[in-house]
Amino acid sequence: MENIILNVAKSFIERAKLLSEETLGRTATEEEINLLKHKFGSKLPDWYCFLISELPLIHMEIGWQADEPEDDYDGVQYIEILAPKDMIDESYNAYPGIPILNKGYICIGIDPSGSGDPYFINFNNPEYPVFQIYHDSGDQSEEILSKGREKVTDSLRELFENGIILE
Repeated sequence: MENIILNVAKSFIERAKLLSEETLGRTATEEEINLLKHKFGSKLPDWYCFLISELPLIHMEIGWQADEPEDDYDGVQYIEILAPKDMIDESYNAYPGIPILNKGYICIGIDPSGSGDPYFINFNNPEYPVFQIYHDSGDQSEEILSKGREKVTDSLRELFENGIILE
């Protein structure tokens, strides 16, 4: 699965380059990757560290068709991929990240529209589904995961396959 995600992400980056180099983010530095590995240990798989160190995803906005288009809304929502220090901060120092970290959820993005509700990957699930998890959904993992999350995609692979590039 991890090689498939990497290949699909590479294709997504190539599509973005065709639109404009300005749509791209940046790659993680070696120092940032070392910080992630030190802080998360085995909770964060090596392939994710490789992904953000090889592809310019940090601060890139990736869209998906969330709702049916309406007159004044195209139905697209975006996730901005976080830098490693922000992944750590959202996962270890903020809610909802703190209570769900031990359930396999690591924050990988924020909502660039300003809602403040972060995005997490469930790294305990081999498909790596992506969820937006709401700040006001509680402070206990069971409550947050039962009432306070919305699935964005069934897998990270799917996010890159169907990803909409912010122009």
